[in-house]
Amino acid sequence: MNVKRKFFFILALMICYLPTLKNIDSGVTAQTIQQKTSTISGKVIDTKGEPLIGVTVRIKGESNGTVTDVDGAFSIKNVTPSTVLILSYVGMNNAEVVVGNQKTIKLTLSDKSIGMDEVVVIGYGTQKKVNLTGSVGNVQMSDMETRPLTDASLALQGTVAGVYALQSSGKPGDDNAIISIRGIGTFGNNNPLVIIDGFPGNMSDVNANDIKSVSVLKDAASSSIYGNRAANGVILITTKRGSSGKMSVSYNGYFGVQQATRLPNVLNSVQYATLKNEAAANSGRVASFTDADIQKFAAHNDPMYPDINYFDVYYGKAQTQNHRLSLTGGSENVQFAFMLGQLNQDGIMVGTDYKKTDFRSNIDAFFLKDKQLRISTKIAGNLGVKNEPTSVWNATWYATLAPIYPLQNAAGQYMSVNGELDPYAEIQAGSTRKVKRYDLSAQAEAEYKIFKDLSAQVTYGYNVMSSNENAFNANVVLQNKAGGTKTEQSDLYIKNETDVQTMFTGLLKYNKTFGDHDLNVLAGYSEEEFTYDWQSGYRKNFVNNTQRILSLGDAASQTNDAGSYDLGLRSYFGRINYGFQGKYLLEANIRRDASSRFAEGHQWGTFPSFSAGWIASNESFLKSANWISLLKLRASWGRLGNQNIDNYYNGSDILASGQNYSLGGTLYSGVAIRDMTNKLLTWETAQQLNFGVDFNLKNGFELTADYFNKKTKDLLKRQPIPATMALGYPFANAGEVQNEGIEGSITYRKSFTNGLKLRTTLNLAHIVNKITKLDVNEEFTSPKAIIIGSAINSFYGYQMDGIYQTSDFTGYDQIQKKWILKPGVVDVTDFSAEPGDIKFKDLNGDGVVDQNHDRKVLGKQFPDLSYSMNINLEWKGFDFSMFFQGVQGIQGYFYYEIATPFSGVANLGSWWMDRWTPTNPSNTMPKVTLNETHTNVHSSFYMEDASYLRLKNIELGYTISPTILSKIGISSLRVYGNVQNAFTLTKFKGFDPEQKTDQTRAEAFPQVRVMTVGVNVNF
Repeated sequence: MNVKRKFFFILALMICYLPTLKNIDSGVTAQTIQQKTSTISGKVIDTKGEPLIGVTVRIKGESNGTVTDVDGAFSIKNVTPSTVLILSYVGMNNAEVVVGNQKTIKLTLSDKSIGMDEVVVIGYGTQKKVNLTGSVGNVQMSDMETRPLTDASLALQGTVAGVYALQSSGKPGDDNAIISIRGIGTFGNNNPLVIIDGFPGNMSDVNANDIKSVSVLKDAASSSIYGNRAANGVILITTKRGSSGKMSVSYNGYFGVQQATRLPNVLNSVQYATLKNEAAANSGRVASFTDADIQKFAAHNDPMYPDINYFDVYYGKAQTQNHRLSLTGGSENVQFAFMLGQLNQDGIMVGTDYKKTDFRSNIDAFFLKDKQLRISTKIAGNLGVKNEPTSVWNATWYATLAPIYPLQNAAGQYMSVNGELDPYAEIQAGSTRKVKRYDLSAQAEAEYKIFKDLSAQVTYGYNVMSSNENAFNANVVLQNKAGGTKTEQSDLYIKNETDVQTMFTGLLKYNKTFGDHDLNVLAGYSEEEFTYDWQSGYRKNFVNNTQRILSLGDAASQTNDAGSYDLGLRSYFGRINYGFQGKYLLEANIRRDASSRFAEGHQWGTFPSFSAGWIASNESFLKSANWISLLKLRASWGRLGNQNIDNYYNGSDILASGQNYSLGGTLYSGVAIRDMTNKLLTWETAQQLNFGVDFNLKNGFELTADYFNKKTKDLLKRQPIPATMALGYPFANAGEVQNEGIEGSITYRKSFTNGLKLRTTLNLAHIVNKITKLDVNEEFTSPKAIIIGSAINSFYGYQMDGIYQTSDFTGYDQIQKKWILKPGVVDVTDFSAEPGDIKFKDLNGDGVVDQNHDRKVLGKQFPDLSYSMNINLEWKGFDFSMFFQGVQGIQGYFYYEIATPFSGVANLGSWWMDRWTPTNPSNTMPKVTLNETHTNVHSSFYMEDASYLRLKNIELGYTISPTILSKIGISSLRVYGNVQNAFTLTKFKGFDPEQKTDQTRAEAFPQVRVMTVGVNVNF
């Protein structure tokens, strides 16, 4: 069966289920009408016998309900013996009870904590949390339902100890989190494997409101079942599914306003012109501005002498809104969940916006006696349309533009900057990039119970991603300040991509309890295929700026290109879980993987793991410790793999076309091998040791702590070779890296007699990343380096050691035209030192600072400590939450634009007003100069403390009493106000301390603060 036929088979299977949905509620309704109704009253208490105020009590499948009063009492009319009451209360486990013949009823709700029956999602199944022997973190998704998360990956920020989630930017459509689990373990792609309902995917393709649970597999024991793709950790996402009962309809929506969290403080025109004249004098050059020029800047009445903060030109406030509708329900034999959503997000940068429409459908159908056969379909899709400037880099660059450059002349015509670009004018003329991205994922799954303890399951999944890029540079005529015009010709680049992934999985599952023994066995087979195709085209000189169609450009200027790649993975895997007397736990996993990326003989890898747990609290000698509810010790070891490199065919020599050659005076077209491949290349292998403890007290405290040591060897890295051998560097297994750390989570829950409920969680993680071995040369590419004994991509350069003062020199030599240093004062080879220049540390003590002997590791881009605290309160219908998140011991690099004086056409940060001068002999800020050889030197001067504490989210909500709402057919209604990224405490002078590892200059799309109001309605 080819791919298209398989896909249409899935669609047909889902359509076959749809007719069964229309009669789901009819049998239940008829039965209820025939029974005699009555009134039931009752009381709800907690495990200590205290009455619970504000518990929601409703009839299952209906909106009819009430809330308990100050005595925990309630009363509901029109119930029958078969009526099921549902009780819900924040911070406690929901409860269901059948009324029967009772007239009064007393019910007890227990706190949500790690109980014996709490189930978590693990690889290819579920398991009671108390029986876990590996390290698995969980996200409290109920805390995320009303946060304005435009990408589901943002739900992991600060919510799981040992998981570092860094928001990449505030740009619409690209504001996902970059996630690392327990450190950086590779030179390449460090992204964890994401599994959505059993199928590998992208967190950006699942809406956070559709997620039922998120499990993060952190150690080797929990993730080795995914073998060759699990070295960076695994994130398991399960979406919401239907249940039997009357159909439930819910709507979630919010409207909000966005603005930049922070923009650097910069100079005005008078300050800029004054400092530039000073820099010219310090550099022996003529002043750039006359006194009359500076007076015109101060007057603010001549557009040719402006005072413009270009941050205000390129950035502003922007609106966002999100709407989500879900339908869930079903009968005993068919259950369904349908979700549909729309996100409209304007960007804070001019010319940016993002619109996304998505849907999800989950259907489960049960057949044969005792539901022996289950058939499920899962279909999800989304369309995202992103608009942004054709060159976002230019836009972020020119947002730092100095205030003295005019934007428009008196006639309203746009001006060039020094006779060159004006990205703002280009954007206004239509220079934008539009990307339409389509994603469709479909799965069909069948599970058959062969007998009571043995079942077989098969799953086929299909995913296709298609994108269309249209990047247009408009024809723009700009006015030059010196006279004349600058014309920028139009051009268009288009690119179409298609990425198809298919997966087949077969499982055998055996679960058996006999006496004191619990045995669970899993055996499986998996096969995945990936196909990627792309085509691109280019033309210039278009007839207008409105018709962005490739055929309307100059045919003589056209170019085109294309590519096609494929990849295959094949796997066999198994797992055994054994428990004895509910106290002693053992687990073993093994996976055998093959990847077509590697050459024959190196395609297969084996990845085992072993783990054990001891539930000491179940031992007889701890039975008397009635203040302990759970004490469990865990230990695990395992081996994981990674094959993610940007080369689909590393095991093959690739012929490149277009390699023309001359023979006998005639030019012939030909092919040749341009890139060298390493056919001995094999997997990266991560070996991890983990020790953990879970400790719960009956007074509401829960503690989880882990120590881990992860060592990754055979790191995949390109190896430099002479250009005479090949143009493209081959990959090599080039070294080893270690990530060692501790992580912990503490939760406290408390219910007070006045109805107030408190839940707070503190997460902490300390991780040390270190390169322990390199089989290729160390790399020194300031401001970064790859060096043995240091963290991956550490900052590297000179160590600042103060500022050269006038007293460091004997004087100025008119003949040599230079300042002469006193004996014993350190010199530098990068420039001829002058008073006011940065002084660097002489590390080898030879009296001269040079790049070969005196540069060092200055800092790292991964924190010593990451932490978060979540506080939730609820009282009489009100709920309030605060979420703090931060990092400590992390450095950021802020260089060139704004940070370096007079770099290109950029402004300067306001801190340069405290520069060194003869009358202000600063020892921390150098003088301003136009000599870039003095300022354009990578050193600790440009490195800053990027530690921060952020109030990531604060929310206040109110839930209206169900007694009032039931009269209008509403089950529940909650209104709320929310602020995302409310405030940040940091010493960092740049845009935002939360920045990507490749960001070392001032070109950054700012993070955004989002203020929203919203509503949750259930019918």
